[in-house]
Amino acid sequence: MTTRLTQALRHLADEVPAAAVPEELFDTARTRHRRRRTVVAAVVAVLVLLAGTGYALRPVALPAPATPRVDEPGLPTRLVVPPLRTASVRESAPGAAALLFGGPAVRTDWFENRMGVLAADADRYRVLDAGTNVPGFEALLSPDGRYAWERGRLYDLTTGNTVPGAPIGQPLGFAPDGTRLVYAADDTFTPPNTYATPYVGVYDRSSRAEVLRVRVGSAWIPPGRTAALSPDGAELALQVRDEVWLTRVADAGADRSAEPYRRLPLAGGRLAGAGSWLPDGRSVAVLERSTCTDCPMPSYPRTWRLATRAVTDAVTQPAAAFPELRSRSYVQVLGWRSADEAVALVGVPGPEAVDRPEEHDIAWGPYHELGTEAVELVLLRRGAPAPEVLLRTPAGITELAVAADLAVDGDVRPSGRPDYGPPPFWLVALWLLGAAALAVPLFALLRHWRGRRTGTRPRRAVTRRGPGAPG
Repeated sequence: MTTRLTQALRHLADEVPAAAVPEELFDTARTRHRRRRTVVAAVVAVLVLLAGTGYALRPVALPAPATPRVDEPGLPTRLVVPPLRTASVRESAPGAAALLFGGPAVRTDWFENRMGVLAADADRYRVLDAGTNVPGFEALLSPDGRYAWERGRLYDLTTGNTVPGAPIGQPLGFAPDGTRLVYAADDTFTPPNTYATPYVGVYDRSSRAEVLRVRVGSAWIPPGRTAALSPDGAELALQVRDEVWLTRVADAGADRSAEPYRRLPLAGGRLAGAGSWLPDGRSVAVLERSTCTDCPMPSYPRTWRLATRAVTDAVTQPAAAFPELRSRSYVQVLGWRSADEAVALVGVPGPEAVDRPEEHDIAWGPYHELGTEAVELVLLRRGAPAPEVLLRTPAGITELAVAADLAVDGDVRPSGRPDYGPPPFWLVALWLLGAAALAVPLFALLRHWRGRRTGTRPRRAVTRRGPGAPG
């Protein structure tokens, strides 16, 4: 570099104006860095706290309490609709149940397939996602309340888990001791509207094997009221169109199939349900259908009367008559307190219900009759003028299955404060997202507020001269 160029560069440097650097520049930068580090640490701490809270509140499978909250389990005096935050059976097992119920109040636009479960020993409400199955017809409760059964799945309500080996088919009923299950094979369809059931089977849970198969040809077996096992589980009563077929398990051949040993004509009536066998095992209950002129609902003139028939000769047994069930959409007998007292579920039709004629090959859906607005648990006593109502579902609960043992024994417990279990996962996730959404703008506001406070402090300029400038 030449001497002239060096002098020119120095002269140019001397003419450059001095840079004004704020006195607190480095202190402000250091403060900003510390503040950012503090904010990041706070956000991380909050996220860890939220994650820890979500982990603590996560749905877990909780066993039923070892000690019941009441002296004896029983049917509740009050039934409520479980809210959306109710835990599922898988997340928190309710224990043996008293009721399995459904209806428009239980289902919502977001949870269209759920049904409610109420424990027998306390007001523990849980929900079960069992598809579009109707409680009391396509979804059943075992007599002791331990198991809930819907197509292909058997739930143990004391653990919340499914029991392996459940039969694949439409549930029809439990044996009185709950060890055997009656099911219908999947339907076949013939256009335009005819359904057929290939066979009805009896499955034994203790041996995990099918012990009986009854072929029904081209008939259709609707669920909920068409099959009953005798008190010892050795005989099956099955309604096939306008007859009741009686078949013994002991008559099953090598292929497990057997032919009925007797067929009882129904003359337009129905088998009375899963509890149709009387305690002596020598008679079955049937429902005789007729019309009435002074029905409580003139637009629904259907009347049911319970009658018993001997399995030996199908003759109606002479005795005092059971009370009539007028303007009722269906009747399902759950069991017997004695030969003169039956406990049954009864459908109460609403104002829009239509009294249809009996059709044995048409799949009306839902099978509990269109227009049912409530269900009553009643006691039918011979010679009584009217049925005794033991329980009625509140508005919006139109489907019901009851633990038959509790209903037959007449065990009732006082209702207390409902327990809906731990919050479900989706609710915890929404809570975490909401908390995080609130935390971000809060920290941004705090940062802005601190920045404004820092910006109000006075600053003094420090003049730094270029190289060669006089001090």
